[in-house]
Amino acid sequence: MSTPQVKRRRLNDATNTLKRPFKSPFRTPIRPNIGSDPPSSDPPDFSTAACSTSYTTSIRAVNTPASAPAPPKAAATTPAPSRPRYNEPLAARTSLNTPSRLAPRKTPSKPSLTRELMQLRNEIQILTQAEALATSTKDDDLQVLIDRWRTASRAAAEELFGSTRDRVNRMGGVGAWKEREKEAKERTMKWDLEEREAERERMEEAKENGEVDDEAYDRYAEMIDEQGKDEEEDNAPKAADDDSFTMDLMLNTLNIDLKLIGYNKEAQRWDG
Repeated sequence: MSTPQVKRRRLNDATNTLKRPFKSPFRTPIRPNIGSDPPSSDPPDFSTAACSTSYTTSIRAVNTPASAPAPPKAAATTPAPSRPRYNEPLAARTSLNTPSRLAPRKTPSKPSLTRELMQLRNEIQILTQAEALATSTKDDDLQVLIDRWRTASRAAAEELFGSTRDRVNRMGGVGAWKEREKEAKERTMKWDLEEREAERERMEEAKENGEVDDEAYDRYAEMIDEQGKDEEEDNAPKAADDDSFTMDLMLNTLNIDLKLIGYNKEAQRWDG
């Protein structure tokens, strides 16, 4: 054998060796290709895997040199595709939440809650006051105070009546005392009349200057006339009474209500 033929054969062997796919001496399980795409929920396509395996086997057989026949291999059997774990749609689970539970509850608005709260507070306050009045002893206390006031007022009236009766008798009796009271009222009326006349003149002057309108002046004049009529009725001469000075006469002069203090005019005595 010549040297060029030996070199050519070695070169062919080296080329065939380089064309062979790298085969690791270790047995490693076939790992699925993990790409950037997210895992799919579709069942794996084993037909494509089987075609790829047969295509790789045929390439290896072509690239293997004829001088080194490969040992007989067991026929590559296509693994039976295993049934996907979840290849059937899950049966719809019966929902435990009924439509009535899932329906949103209607919550009352804030203004309605505030209104109800105010109504409840008012009712509580009314009930509290009613309970306090029902269980209170203020009425009894007030009655005790009223009786105490009447007792003190009657005692003061009795003491004042004795001294006043003596003074009236020294003045000449009840007739002279009433005459003096009448003169005092007339003087008071005269002063009031002068004040009303001065006020009327001021109102007339204000009306002429335009400071007061006619309607306001008419109301004022009407009010003044009514006051004058009331005073004339009060000072009108009355029928002659008994000249004796009595308790009811003194109390009326002091503007004390006979019923309030508890004095009986007909019986001329205290009630109760």
